Amino acid sequence: MREDFIREPKGIQKWWEDCGLSGQNVVWRQKKISELKGIYKNEDALVAFGDRLAYRVANQNFHRTDYVKGNLQWGVTYLEAYCVDGECSMTHGHFHIDRDCDEYYYGLQGEGFLLFWDGADEFYAEKVFPGSLHYISGKYAHRIINSGESVLAVAACSLPATKQDHAVIEQKPFPFRCYKRNGEIRWVGEG
Repeated sequence: MREDFIREPKGIQKWWEDCGLSGQNVVWRQKKISELKGIYKNEDALVAFGDRLAYRVANQNFHRTDYVKGNLQWGVTYLEAYCVDGECSMTHGHFHIDRDCDEYYYGLQGEGFLLFWDGADEFYAEKVFPGSLHYISGKYAHRIINSGESVLAVAACSLPATKQDHAVIEQKPFPFRCYKRNGEIRWVGEG
């Protein structure tokens, strides 16, 4: 028997402690609150946060430069808990450029919501919590919102070939916003 018959896994996704992702081909990126222009209702309030971290993302992708449909990647988004003028922290949100490509999200830690929007009239939110599983059809824009008091960690399995379209969301925002006032969640229409 060859010595390399038994190997270590290519990655480790902790479901405990910090829900950290580590292993081969894991790349980290981050976004600061000040970089989320066009996302929050009160953009002037972003200045007060300076260089504070909004969220960070770890992705394991073995075909990083190869956008062939069928190649999968695994990632985790770690969204910090904060509010901008009462509006709960959130990711940028995006459509998939290739609407045939679906995605799965899985709640690891914290609590919040996953927004779904078809770009027209269909809009809804699903609760995110440890163990929640979310199927995202490629026709929906989606965004993670942290409504809790600690980091919201959400894992994702996606196709890098989808590529993300953020511009649509910047030009035409999601139809509802999530606010937290005195510990209570309120949804406010954009219109």
